[in-house]
Amino acid sequence: MKKNNKGKVVAAIAAAMLFILLAVFYESAPMQAFDRILSDWFKDASFLHPFSFLGNPSTIATICFVVIVLLLIRRSPRDALLIVLAVGVGYAINEWLKEWFGRLRPEMPGQLESYSFPSGHAQMGLLYISSIVLIVIRRIQSSSWRRTILAVGGVLIAGIGLSRIALGRHYATDVLAGWAAGTAYLLLLVILFSFWNRNRIQS
Repeated sequence: MKKNNKGKVVAAIAAAMLFILLAVFYESAPMQAFDRILSDWFKDASFLHPFSFLGNPSTIATICFVVIVLLLIRRSPRDALLIVLAVGVGYAINEWLKEWFGRLRPEMPGQLESYSFPSGHAQMGLLYISSIVLIVIRRIQSSSWRRTILAVGGVLIAGIGLSRIALGRHYATDVLAGWAAGTAYLLLLVILFSFWNRNRIQS
C-alpha cells in the first residue's frame, strides 16, 4: 500500500471512530450540554443562513449534474463516476443512518419531520464539494490556486454544516456526525479509486 493511501486509511478510520463515538454518546449529558452551547453560540449567526441553500438536495443535484456532464464531455468518466458514487451512495447511506438512529430534531416551530442524526446537509455538502474540489485541484499546477480552492471548499463545507445549527434544524452532534460519516466514506472511495487507477496503469 502506498504511503499516501496509508494516511487516508488512518484518517478514514479516525473519522469512522468519531462517528461511532457520537452515535453512542449523543444522548449523554456532556453531549447534550455541548449541543446546547453550540446552539446558543450560533442562534444569532444569521450570516450563516444562506449557506444552507448550498446543501439543499435540489442544489446538490443541479451542481453535480452540470459537473458530471462537463466531465463526460472532457472524457473523464472515472471522475464523473466518483461524483455519482460519492453523492448517490452517500445520500442513501445518510437516509439509512437517519432511519436507524431515529433521532428527533430540535424543537422549534415549523420543524422538519425527517430525522436528525446525522445531518444530511453536513454529510452531503462535504461529499459533493470535496469530490469536486479533489477533481479540480488534480488538474491545476499552481500550488497557490490549489490552496485557494481547498480553502474555499473548506469554508463552504463549514458554512453548510454550521448553518443547520444556526437555523435550529440540527444539533451540533448531528453536524459533526455528518462530517465524520462523509469523510470516512469519501476517503474509502478515494482509496478504492487509487487502486483502480493503479491496476489500470499496470495492465
